[in-house]
Amino acid sequence: MSGTMNRGDDRPEEDVFKILIATDCHLGYEEKSNRGEDSFTTFEEILKYGKLHSVDFILLGGDLFHDNKPSQATVMKCMNLLRKYCLGTKPNKFQFLSDPKMIFKHCLNKTVNFEDANLNVEIPVFSIHGNHDDPSGPGQIGSLDLLSVTGLVNYFGKWTNLNEVQLAPLLFRKGCTNLALYGLSYIKDQRLSRLMRDGKVHMLRTNEIDDCFNIFVLHQNRAKHAENAFVPEEDLPNFFDFVLWGHEHECRIETEQVGKKHYHICQPGSPVATSLCQGEAVPKHIGILKVYKTGFQLQKHKLKTVRPFVFDTINVDDNNDIKIQPLEKLCNTIEYYVDNYIENVMMQTAAAQLSGDPRQPTLPLLRLRVFYTEEEQKFDTFRLEQKYVDQVANSGEIIRLRKKKSGWAKKVDFDDCDDDTDAIMEEALGCDEDEPEWNKTVQGGIRKYFAAGNKKHKLTVLSLTGLNEALSQFVNKGDSNAFDDIIEHQMKKTLEYISSKELETREEIADVIQEFRNERDNTNENEENQVRDFLNSSTRRVRQPAANLDVDDTAEDDCATKSNEDNAVRGRGRGRRARGRVGAASGRGRAKAPASISASKTVLIDSPTKSTRATKTKLTESAMQPAKQTSIAAHFPKSQKASSKPIYISDSDSNSD
Repeated sequence: MSGTMNRGDDRPEEDVFKILIATDCHLGYEEKSNRGEDSFTTFEEILKYGKLHSVDFILLGGDLFHDNKPSQATVMKCMNLLRKYCLGTKPNKFQFLSDPKMIFKHCLNKTVNFEDANLNVEIPVFSIHGNHDDPSGPGQIGSLDLLSVTGLVNYFGKWTNLNEVQLAPLLFRKGCTNLALYGLSYIKDQRLSRLMRDGKVHMLRTNEIDDCFNIFVLHQNRAKHAENAFVPEEDLPNFFDFVLWGHEHECRIETEQVGKKHYHICQPGSPVATSLCQGEAVPKHIGILKVYKTGFQLQKHKLKTVRPFVFDTINVDDNNDIKIQPLEKLCNTIEYYVDNYIENVMMQTAAAQLSGDPRQPTLPLLRLRVFYTEEEQKFDTFRLEQKYVDQVANSGEIIRLRKKKSGWAKKVDFDDCDDDTDAIMEEALGCDEDEPEWNKTVQGGIRKYFAAGNKKHKLTVLSLTGLNEALSQFVNKGDSNAFDDIIEHQMKKTLEYISSKELETREEIADVIQEFRNERDNTNENEENQVRDFLNSSTRRVRQPAANLDVDDTAEDDCATKSNEDNAVRGRGRGRRARGRVGAASGRGRAKAPASISASKTVLIDSPTKSTRATKTKLTESAMQPAKQTSIAAHFPKSQKASSKPIYISDSDSNSD
């Protein structure tokens, strides 16, 4: 394709953007365990790469923190590392051309940090937020808002109007290269899918700059975990050149072109394993993106401080190496084989992953899944795991026994099974793996469970919608109070309904509660909106969340490079003056942008949020006893000739190419 950068190209450094890309750092993961420093060690290595290669800025794709409200120790360590590697007196070599009041209107300090007269920023960091560090509580404040106030991170892409999305780009210039950076922080996948389907997601483009290299950063499901719960990779606007995809933890650092689309997708994955699945066992990399005019080149760099992780699978029935002894119990024979396999295969594989870096943790993570069919094949995993308590970081969860059911082997490839979530939910909800639809989402499994005839009346005061929405808040945001609050809220609503009736006996109360539940179930869509509004309300009392659950389920040389002219399509496996620029004065004074770019026409979008405070009400125990996908935009216009002012044009106002 045209505009590519070849490996042999000798481009002037003052014209080439160098951008370090990473995502899903999950700082603070397993903070109180023996793995508590892993995320910080690897994050420091990432920042060191930025310093070593003198990148212009660092671009993060969300989930910088693992918890919605990280501990003070986690925030302190993060700030200390950013201060150590990103602050300095070395001048920046590029200009910021956008109106900061428009780009950072959600921030307290509406400016880009390297133009702040109170700061000396050597390597700016730009980041969106993910589902783990999603803002919540009064004012919708999140951890990235705190980092933004300190000036250590440029927080962009935050969107609070959930009825329509309009994204304006951050415009940069370095020499003859222009860069437009779009970012969309995490929005619940179902909601974003609906907005895309309704044509309410718009990308704004300036008509003042020609030949812009367009980058898009997002943090959403890439894999189809459920219907309308992902962003189809082929449905992004075709004017993008490069897409940085966050949220999915499998490292797919090599850029991938989707079909005949113009853009290339890069999925760096998470540098720290937050779930013991196959996708997390892929070697971890970050990338350095070089952009010259409209071409790019991606260098991948293998991370050397990642804890070794080996994922493997044994199928008892199909394994000819398991020798059955006539005088030995079958379970003991299998246990002996598994022990030998861990010791001589998995531990050796883990040892091969040691890079020699003194900061790399040496105790590996192991996950061995053993599939069996008969009960006599089961063995005591706890006894075996205790043998490795001093040799493996996750000694209490090395082995997972999974029972294979009839017909299961025909439908599931063992090597593609990434997590034990399905097995856990199957057991918890009593679902059969022969039923292929139940396990697309946990919420879908819950709906199916309570749809059964003998279980329809098990939920009386708490609604099914309330239960699923609280579960979503707990998993995605680490909101450990979601269940308590929604129960209290729906108890209050039930009490209000009961109080409106004249009742005398316990039986009458039970009948009225049943009546209220039936009315509520018949207005499911309205109730869903009410529940979401309550759980996202800024008036909910804020309490410290418990540790977050991570259910991300995804499917080399440092000098190796990847150009966008030799990519192969693959499927799925989760202003100041320019510093150092010719013509720029020395020092850290503000550059005078071209007259045609000095002012911006902003797009004002209101996002009011109203809610009422739920009051705590006691309820007597007796009263409780009864009972087709479309793209964001099909076509976009090319940049227009420069006029006196840069005007952002929405895709909805444009003509087709």
